[in-house]
Amino acid sequence: MRYKQLAEKFIEDIQHRRLQPGQRLPSLRRLAAQYEVSLTTALNCYHRLEELGWARAQPQSGFFAAQPLLAEQTPHLPTFTSRTADPIATHNRRHVTEPGPLGLSLLASTLLPTAALQRSLRRASRQQGAQVHLYPQAQGELALRRALSKHFSRYDFHFSEQALVVTNGCIDAVRTAIEVTTRPGDAVAISSPCFSGLLQLLAQMQRQVVEIPSTAEGIDLRQLERHMQQGSIQAGLFNCSHMNPTGITLSADQKQQLAQLAARYRVPVIEDDIYLELGYQRTPPVPAQHWDREGYLLWCGSVSKTLSAGYRLGWCLPGRYFEAYQQQRLRESYGVSSPIQLAVADFISSDQYHRHLNALRPQLARQVADYRDYMIANLPDTVRISAPQGGLVLWIQLPGLDSVALAQQAERQNLDIRIGADFSTLDYYADCFRINCGWPLNDAEGQPSTASEQLGQLVKLVLNNWTPHSG
Repeated sequence: MRYKQLAEKFIEDIQHRRLQPGQRLPSLRRLAAQYEVSLTTALNCYHRLEELGWARAQPQSGFFAAQPLLAEQTPHLPTFTSRTADPIATHNRRHVTEPGPLGLSLLASTLLPTAALQRSLRRASRQQGAQVHLYPQAQGELALRRALSKHFSRYDFHFSEQALVVTNGCIDAVRTAIEVTTRPGDAVAISSPCFSGLLQLLAQMQRQVVEIPSTAEGIDLRQLERHMQQGSIQAGLFNCSHMNPTGITLSADQKQQLAQLAARYRVPVIEDDIYLELGYQRTPPVPAQHWDREGYLLWCGSVSKTLSAGYRLGWCLPGRYFEAYQQQRLRESYGVSSPIQLAVADFISSDQYHRHLNALRPQLARQVADYRDYMIANLPDTVRISAPQGGLVLWIQLPGLDSVALAQQAERQNLDIRIGADFSTLDYYADCFRINCGWPLNDAEGQPSTASEQLGQLVKLVLNNWTPHSG
């Protein structure tokens, strides 16, 4: 197609330095006139470059050439034989007085539609009237379940509102899914590295873990299948889109295979998809649950990362475990705040949520690129940094780094970060750390933000705890 041919020409120009990374690309009208193509073709060309990492869009400024990271510049993914482990001893959580912008995986409040959400909450409260005094519906308000069903259908991900259960956030949805699919002492397969919050949850629930090695396109499905065959795991628990902390997204083929393996061996797989809609492209990837035909995938999501962590609003599509899931929810909870549910339903149904996400995605992509560029410019040449296509975090590896000493010094300076040991029961990530990129590095006036100041502070600590790696 013509737009792909144009994109290939720009890629070749950047590779041969006829265009420098950061250099402004021709305007859409100029590009269309120069190559005698339509504005749609010109725009598709630039969107193609964006998706491949060879261009960045800046509002009111246009498109700029970029240089995607090569595979050898991204963190090493260790290969190993999976084994059962106890996650309890792996998380001696450090504490800082105030969680900072580099630690928690969250967006800055300046990027969130606070005023619009408040208007939706007021409208929902007026419409609810005296019904606000009743307990919420156990399954969740129909208006919200219907709004979510319609919202995700625009991404070609279809489900019935009757099959969805509303929860108090994504971690609550995952907790209930673990309760109905496993028992204390059971082993749950997870990715390696794995979001520290999931490891902590599994430890609290007295489940063991089997870490499955990550790969460039997802996870080692051969090892996962072997554990399913042997019966050494009773469930799986995976981020399938924009994994925390690596940023990896399972390919469509891997997601389909994951659903097929779950059905073949009748092993439930819990899909924690909290970052699904924070991809940098305009259309999110389809969840693995899309390929589930037997109901063994339990899909969990939330608005905690996209709208408001404080709303504590999430959901689960529990498949064949629907009845057990509902019963467990009734034992654990009196439901989720109905005014909050109806406010989010209003926000989604009025199309404000879709518009918010469309505006947020390119902004987030720019922020992540800014953080990555800063770390590349200020850390040794041997640094390896993830190149995610979505999510809020960067996974950074610096051979020779003592991340434990780094964490101790950071805590003394009240600097909130996460190190490799937080994300695994294994010893493969001692030279790794994770940073959140949800805060802009400059404020509205163009001045360095708190995140920028803390990033500079972090770089100094990293260099203080780094020994040049001889290997």
